Parts: sequence; C-alpha cells; structure tokens
Amino acid sequence: MERFDYIIVGGGPASRILNKYIHFFHKGVKTAIIREEERIVNHCGTPYIVEGEIPWEKGLIKEEIVTRWGTPIIIDRVVDGNPEEKYVLTEKGQKYYYDKLIFATGTDQIIPDIPGKELKNILKVRKTVDVKKTMEILEGLNKVVVLGAGYIGLEFAVALKHMGKDVTVIELMPHVLGGRNDEKIITMIEEHIKELGIKLITGRKAVKFIGKEKVEGVELDNGEVIKTEAVLSSIGVRPLVEYAEKFGLKTSKHGIIVNEYFETGVNDIYAIGDCIETKHFLTGKPYPGKLGSNAGQMARILGLNFGGIKKPYEGIINATITKVGEIAIGSAGLTEKDAINEGLEVIVGYGESTCMYANMPDHRKVFVKVIYKKDNLQFIGAELVGKFNPAGFIETATQLVLMKANLYDVIGYHYSSHPELTPKTSHPYFAFASEDVLKKLIAEKKIP
Repeated sequence: MERFDYIIVGGGPASRILNKYIHFFHKGVKTAIIREEERIVNHCGTPYIVEGEIPWEKGLIKEEIVTRWGTPIIIDRVVDGNPEEKYVLTEKGQKYYYDKLIFATGTDQIIPDIPGKELKNILKVRKTVDVKKTMEILEGLNKVVVLGAGYIGLEFAVALKHMGKDVTVIELMPHVLGGRNDEKIITMIEEHIKELGIKLITGRKAVKFIGKEKVEGVELDNGEVIKTEAVLSSIGVRPLVEYAEKFGLKTSKHGIIVNEYFETGVNDIYAIGDCIETKHFLTGKPYPGKLGSNAGQMARILGLNFGGIKKPYEGIINATITKVGEIAIGSAGLTEKDAINEGLEVIVGYGESTCMYANMPDHRKVFVKVIYKKDNLQFIGAELVGKFNPAGFIETATQLVLMKANLYDVIGYHYSSHPELTPKTSHPYFAFASEDVLKKLIAEKKIP
C-alpha cells in the first residue's frame, strides 16, 4: 500500500505548478502525479511543433520540472476510488492512498458527431500521441480542412499554410473567433486570412465526412462538398471528468463544480484547470476559460491556500492573445458583445495608435477598443489588434479589470514611453481610446 500526502491527477501546467508550490511550503512532503500520457506536449506550441518550427523534443515538457521535487510520475489512469477511505484505483489495478486529492485532468478535443467520424485522417492535436500521429499523417498530404475558426483553428490553419498545404477553414458561426470581438477586428483578421491564401467558409455547418477508409471530403449543410485528404478538428474541447461520479463530484457541461477555494464539496478533494467549470470575474456566471494561463493561475492560488495563505479565486478575466499570420489580437475582460449578452449597458471607446512612435520608420497601426459599464463607468474590457506584440498591454488591461478601475483611473493611469517600444506619449493605448468615451460623455453633458 502506497500513501501520499498529495496526489495530483493530470499532467498539464496546473499539475506541475501546484506540485512546485506544495513543495515550496512543505519540506519533505510526499506528492505524486498520476497521468495517462508517457510524455506531455506543450499545448500552446502544437501549431509550431506540427509546422516544424519547434523541434519535437523541444516541444515536450521536461520531466525534471516534476521529478526534481522527488515526485514520482505514475503513468496510469484513475478509474475509481473511495473518498471515505481516501484512495484512488487505477486502470492497472493499483491503489494509492492520499491525504489530499487534486484533479487537474484537463480536456480533450471534440470530434463532431456526424456520419463518417470513424474515417481515418480525422486529426486531433490535444494529446502527445495525437500530435505525433497528426505529424506523420500530414507528410505527403496536400489538402487539409480545419473545422473551427477559434484561436487554435486559425493558428493551425496558418501553420499548415506555412507547410505548403492547401488549407480550407470551415466555421459554423458567421465570423471567426466566435464573432465575439469587434467587427473591425474580425474583419481585419478575416481579410488577413484570405491574404495568406487560406480559404475561409463561414456560416456553414459540416454535416458529413465523406470517404471509404480515409476522409476524402466534408459535406456542408448547403450540400457543398469540400474535397480534402485530412480534417483537423478544432471545434472545441470537453472536460475530462469521467471519474467524477465515482468520487461523488458534481459536474456541469463545463466541468467539475468547485467553490472559490477549488473545493469540490467532497472532503479533501479539489479540482483546478481546464476540467472545472469556470466563472467570470465580472459576472460570476459560467464562462469558457480553458486556457493554460488560467490553469496556472488556479494552481498558484490553490498552492497558496495549501500553504496556509487564505486566498479565494475570484474568477477568470481571460487575458487572451493569439497570432494569425502577421496580425496579433488580444483581449481581456468582456467584449462589447459579451457584455450586451449579459444584459449590461455599456459605452465604448476607440483609438487608432501605433506600436511605436509614429515618426519611427517601422511603426505599424494598432487598433484599440475599450469597454465600460455605462452606469458607473467601470472598465470591463479591452481589445487590441495589429502587427505587434500585445501581451504586456493585455496584462495591463487585466489588472485594470481586476482593480475595478473607472474611466478616470484609466485616463490617469501610469504608463511607459519609448520611441521603439511604445506608442508616443499622447497615444497610450487604453488612455487614448478612453478619451473617446470621455468626449462622448462631455457631448452628452453626462459629466458635471
């Protein structure tokens, strides 16, 4: 019989970070990680791995990140357990006892449940074995259909195009990225996708995979058939929670239900990362947030709580960034469409700035949008798009949401300025776009 102080089930970033934090606080603690995969691939890097920009070995997470703490990695799958006797049972018939059990099992890709889904060359890239198999299948193939135009779908479409493939993206919604972002931002991205030579079909549903042994085409709801040699499914993910009922855990379609301390309601069992139902910081309602960055934040907060520092998790703000060809897009908080769907009345501001001083030879345009609640002028979101790196600025927007800044806080916020690194002093992204809101309020005589 083997007993551990903490057993973490899952092998993603949440597991690795939480394990580290447990060892920060508790010297000599006995932890174990149980995961299904022999090795773990860096999910965010998979488009670059498939394309060949990142070599295979460099795309795999180093085991030493876990084992340096003396933590064994047990390659197995938890299939059952007993929360009263506090043990888990694995597929290989092994029983491991715990004092505290944490599920961080993540998600798996969804393959659409339509005729022909059993055909070969319908590709996935979530697990390491899937990525490797996909790379092998893609060798020698020319035509590829990508189902879904979310972040991952678009990133893979560009990667496949860089590989010289003939790429068609099929999206059920009228626009890419779920149509949640500002229309100008979406238009810029869709036009850039087409400039790259990628075929984009929106507002159409795939209803059938056609072929004998391998997929040879995708039939759409209007009867059109898109010929292909492979299909990469990127229509979404599902939380891996098949074990939940065995442990008495409550779930929704979004994952395991937890409280602000990641407690499941079952004694000494916790859950973090993509396998849980996340709520938005601004609304308190369930909101999709299956991101490695969100999982890492959850792991750190749970780690602090395990160290005796009582800190609740207040929900996701969803700082997201991606790069589609040469254009980068970032957002944080709620988009205008998100806010309206939540019944919030908003006022928005726009600004067109640059990635560096406008008199510098390599300056490029940056489009900025800010979103405020109309009743109290609370900053609730921002969007950036342009040929630049928006990451640091999106993190700034996230902190503004977190501190519940208002319009005047944002206009008067602190910022840095340098000719090569930032827009000029008169055009800092969020303050400059917020001036548009200020002018609207003055014109409407809404400011004393």
